Amino acid sequence: MTNLSNVLTAAGFREHVSEQRYKVMRQPIVDLTDGHIHHYEWLVRFAGQGTEGVIRPAEISGVIRDLDLSMLAQAILVLNADPDGPGIAINLSGASVDKETFKPSVLACLTALHASPTRLVIELTESWDMDNIELAESLLTELKSRGHPVCLDDVGAGAASIRYLRALPANWLKIDGGFVAAAFNNVRDRAILQALLTLREPLDVRFIAEGIETVELLDFVRRLGIDAAQGYALGKPEVETRIK
Repeated sequence: MTNLSNVLTAAGFREHVSEQRYKVMRQPIVDLTDGHIHHYEWLVRFAGQGTEGVIRPAEISGVIRDLDLSMLAQAILVLNADPDGPGIAINLSGASVDKETFKPSVLACLTALHASPTRLVIELTESWDMDNIELAESLLTELKSRGHPVCLDDVGAGAASIRYLRALPANWLKIDGGFVAAAFNNVRDRAILQALLTLREPLDVRFIAEGIETVELLDFVRRLGIDAAQGYALGKPEVETRIK
């Protein structure tokens, strides 16, 4: 086995992923219209390492695709085994989806899915500024056409947000927690967020607010009319016990 620090190398990361030496956590996304859990987002934790400190080197080296496909495969197994359970959102990195070889791998993996595709949410992270956004658009369009809800993550956090909104299909837009907190405290940011929410009908999307850690923030996003929320005020990340 490799040393823990080796997870920061491409070879070490691949070995950690292939041996599933990482922890899968789940955090609920709650529908604010009825208070029920709409689905869970799956989160990855590497022992002894901050997640961002591991993910960023893996994106740079290109081995993040190993983790993306591993999480997808595990989600398919869980959904097949628990057909009446809540849906799962898995993250795909922009560093994966803008590569030509990634789409065939995803579609091949999805041939094993027997549960309803509506229960497998595909969440595109914005941590990577994609070079070939056309490949990302092709993959997400295909997934959306198959019935998988598509979510664009961290809207409002980075310079790529508008570029992604213009180019990529989506069912959900997840508003960055820092943007939500800023809108709570600042009139200017609040006006921008309210303007963003007017895209609901023209783009046929729904909104998730993330980083909802307090009751005050929860009340705030409810008043804004945001559709769903995620954060400690609604549920902390917990170990995904359905993985065998």
